[in-house]
Amino acid sequence: MGDRLRCAVFGKFGLRQGPGVHEGLDAPQRVAADARRVTAPVLFHVQWHDEIFPRDGQLALFDLLGSPDKALADYPGGHAETRPAAVGRWREFVSRHLTRST
Repeated sequence: MGDRLRCAVFGKFGLRQGPGVHEGLDAPQRVAADARRVTAPVLFHVQWHDEIFPRDGQLALFDLLGSPDKALADYPGGHAETRPAAVGRWREFVSRHLTRST
């Protein structure tokens, strides 16, 4: 992706999915290949008890991200739960990277 992407917040997604998820999201080879191409700083959000994207698949995707500057943000709860602290952390991460001098 080159240097056009200054940072990214990803998450609540993985290389495996639970039952009932749209089949179009079941593309682990494509997701894995694309993850390796991400070289910008990444914050990766994981819901520890995600019933849609199992934890092991999320952690596997995090491991494949090509960025040397990546952080894992894990929170308790299911897929639909997002704590205000998580949103604050996303905002702080993006703000810090977008205001950093290049």
